[in-house]
Amino acid sequence: MDKEMFRVKLLEANIGAGVIALILGEILAYIDSQLETMTPDYLLTGILAVVFGLVAANCVYLITRKADPSKS
Repeated sequence: MDKEMFRVKLLEANIGAGVIALILGEILAYIDSQLETMTPDYLLTGILAVVFGLVAANCVYLITRKADPSKS
C-alpha cells in the first residue's frame, strides 16, 4: 500500500473515532446530568471524550498491528 494512502486512511479513522466519541460523550453527559439533576459542562465533556476516544482508537490500532504476523 502506498504510504500516502496509509496516512489518509489513518486520518479518516481518527476523524471518525473523534466524531463518534464526541457524540457518545455528549449523550452520556446529558443522561448523567438528568439523573443527577445538575448542569453539564458540554465543552469539557466533548474535549475529554474526543481525547479518550482517540487514545483508545490508536491504542487498539497499535496493538492489532503488532499482532499481525503477515505485516512483519
